[in-house]
Amino acid sequence: MPHEKKIIEVDGRTLTYELRRSARAKRVTLRIHPGPDEGGRVVLTVPKRASVRNAERFLTDHASWVVDQVKRLAGRETILPHTGRQEYRMRRKEALSFVRRKVEHWNAMYGFEYGSVSVRDQKTRWGSCSGKGNLSFSWKLIMLPERMADYVIVHELCHLKEFNHSPRFWELVSRAIPDCRHIARELRKG
Repeated sequence: MPHEKKIIEVDGRTLTYELRRSARAKRVTLRIHPGPDEGGRVVLTVPKRASVRNAERFLTDHASWVVDQVKRLAGRETILPHTGRQEYRMRRKEALSFVRRKVEHWNAMYGFEYGSVSVRDQKTRWGSCSGKGNLSFSWKLIMLPERMADYVIVHELCHLKEFNHSPRFWELVSRAIPDCRHIARELRKG
């Protein structure tokens, strides 16, 4: 389904965002993606039958958070270490085993329900959590220092409870990884 580019006035600032309609979405979600374009990329995902007015109200209600995140992420993009497709194929099983072991270890602390756990050859993201609770990670986690890999795993696990980057989300992450904000900054620096 095509994504609509829309413009809205937020806190006296004109904001361009993508409106994505999804048959699988059960609620409105808002994500700010890092990127080279001015202000990052704002994506508002709404259930297929939701009204645009309600979605925009959601965006407006979270305006201060959006503006803060847009400023913080403007011009940033994390680039994972470059490797060949052959290395991915050779080390995929090792990476999947590592990731599953880490997910089980850290989730023993949280007790969240999750769907599938997978590894992929991602170019710019260390991990992601879908709306259905599926966890996906870059196989390159096995190349990170362990404390950083642990942070990525815990970060995505905590999205199962808080599908955002609110203070409640960071509090949840810091239960397992007290220096999570410091590690997040290190990962962004590459």
